[in-house]
Amino acid sequence: MKVFDYQFIWSRMIAVIAVAVSVVYLTACAGGDMAATSAEQPSSEVAFGVNIADPETVAQWSESYSGVRLDVICPVFDPNIPEDPDQYESLRIWPELRRTEAIRFAVAMKQAIEETNSFGTVSVTPDTAASGDLFVTGKILESNGEDVKIEVQVHDITGKKWMKKTYDHRVKEYHWRDVRKQGEDPYKPVFVRAAEDIEKLLKKKDATQLARLRSISELQFAAAMSPEQFAQHLTIKNEKVELVSLPALDDPDLAAIRAWRIADQSFTRETQSNYLDFVTDTNDSYSVWQEHSMSSVKGEREAREKAALQSIGAVLLILGAAVAADNSSPSAVTNTAITGAALGGMMLMQKSFASNAEGKYHREVLVEAGNDINISIAPQVIQVENETFELRGPIIQQYRDWRQLMKIKYDLGATPSVQL
Repeated sequence: MKVFDYQFIWSRMIAVIAVAVSVVYLTACAGGDMAATSAEQPSSEVAFGVNIADPETVAQWSESYSGVRLDVICPVFDPNIPEDPDQYESLRIWPELRRTEAIRFAVAMKQAIEETNSFGTVSVTPDTAASGDLFVTGKILESNGEDVKIEVQVHDITGKKWMKKTYDHRVKEYHWRDVRKQGEDPYKPVFVRAAEDIEKLLKKKDATQLARLRSISELQFAAAMSPEQFAQHLTIKNEKVELVSLPALDDPDLAAIRAWRIADQSFTRETQSNYLDFVTDTNDSYSVWQEHSMSSVKGEREAREKAALQSIGAVLLILGAAVAADNSSPSAVTNTAITGAALGGMMLMQKSFASNAEGKYHREVLVEAGNDINISIAPQVIQVENETFELRGPIIQQYRDWRQLMKIKYDLGATPSVQL
């Protein structure tokens, strides 16, 4: 008759539990890193009644920026689509949807910056080849309905980097049930935080620095239109643009340049309606995708976590069967119990694989949902003096055609009487 060695049995079980916990950890890691939201800090305010804000908070509410206002360019975001199509599924990337998000995210960034009320004109453009003072570029790192993560960089017209920062946010289920948030983009917090950080950087600059940026921006446009006349006022040092001198205030050529720059800014303002219409046209489809995708991703994540926990249970049941085999008499009843424990463990393992298959189903649903969104850009009709031109094709091509037309007309001495 065998003697029970409880210390030996418990040491084996503890070892297996440790291995099982490691399996759970590795399984969770294999599922991909998910963006985590920062934990809410407990409030020090009273639980009931009226809380009176401190004077500093009130001052922040009433504070209004009165400094130099920079014009901001928000190029369409980098969709961050890998060149290898085989990586699409593993990285949860669907090209059609990402291209749509690249425009939507740029518009969201524009709107968040405008809401700070600390900048001049904020415009979405196809790339950085636009006339402005500050350039806010973005890259989509993750977007699956539940988690969004973006990289935001800010450069001024000289090429100096103001900021490079990553922002992430996890959407909560209650967003879709809260009537107060109906129609609000659940990704909005990442853009609001980025805009607030950009505003803070702006307020750290003195008026002289900002005015200098405005001058460089104007002269950079002038040098692009007429390098032989205006390139002398700028120089490039260490890959940064520096101001050398300023032209005379009554320079007639500068007056003509300013008129064309106003026309260029008008063209950029007109294209904003294309971007806004695009967002409006895709709002319903994208909102449905976000809500459905969040549910799918959350279900997949929970299924993966459930499968990992079931794997632990399976290991423990199999261990229990093995321990019973080592320490029990070979009676028919005991053999039946041993077999039942072992089969129970195997069934749990099979169930864990079923949970992973359910996760795969969720991924397939997201791929199908992302195929329904298309991008379209309206043509632009432009009248320069007595001639009418129609710009067609992708918006980036329209920008290039417009600038070529503007340069040709400037060289011919045309008056910048442009109607859009």
